Amino acid sequence: MIRSLDALRVFVEVARAQSMTVAADRLFVTPGAVSKRVRELERDLGATLFDREHHTVRLTAKGAELYRVSQNLFDTLSSALTTFDQDVDTDIPLVVSCEPTITMQWLIPRLPDFYALHPNITLHLLAAGGPVDFQSTSIDLALRRDDFSWGPGVFACRVADEITGVVASPSMANSDREVVTILHTASRSSAWRPWRARFLSQARIDRELEFEHFYLSLKAARAGLGYAIGSIYMVADQTVSGELEAPMGFIADGSSYWLLSASCIESDERKRAFCSWLIEALAQTATAASVQ
Repeated sequence: MIRSLDALRVFVEVARAQSMTVAADRLFVTPGAVSKRVRELERDLGATLFDREHHTVRLTAKGAELYRVSQNLFDTLSSALTTFDQDVDTDIPLVVSCEPTITMQWLIPRLPDFYALHPNITLHLLAAGGPVDFQSTSIDLALRRDDFSWGPGVFACRVADEITGVVASPSMANSDREVVTILHTASRSSAWRPWRARFLSQARIDRELEFEHFYLSLKAARAGLGYAIGSIYMVADQTVSGELEAPMGFIADGSSYWLLSASCIESDERKRAFCSWLIEALAQTATAASVQ
């Protein structure tokens, strides 16, 4: 017995692509999540559906029969659902959960650009971070950094690398850095890790201050309290305006931002539009801030 239509949909995509990696890219999930879904389906049915060969897969006889039936099922379902298109209420907002500092510092100032391109899509923003419970909330999309596991049932699209830099007010950035105060954020305790040795080879710590959120540590940096670590997306506008400076530039810290969804992003016109805009807008921001 098949316990999940989602597993069947993943199977169909793997069969079409003849590759779990390619199927994962099309479904905006990890290859591991695809492999797990296929194994669960094979266990439910008590049959091997694919012969695995290096980086490709081939349907077995049982798999080919299931693929034929599944294609008909999804084609029929897709045809039936098109009759509902004209009844969709386009006034219903797309609920987007986003990490608080990026929401305030980056996303909100750029919403006029998004609405200019997509006047028929309304976003409802929620400022939050960490794991997302799509089942018990009204959240449609969540922008998160990959510092936690969101599980195999979540569709994910990578939208940008995280890029960070040491930032400070202009007066402090241009002063003698022999003795410094560094500013931490409790919400990302590892933020200084890729920068500490590099920055402190030129300076000695006089004092360390901790703030609960990224936004507060960056506010403290603008006030001249010390040096903070800022995501390029969180400080881009301030570096362009001259409120903050990044005396040592920016580097990728090895993490990334992902757009998460309980359903396939590519198959939803509004989600797909927001995801595409997000990727382009984040890239433009990183480029503009890096050349300052």
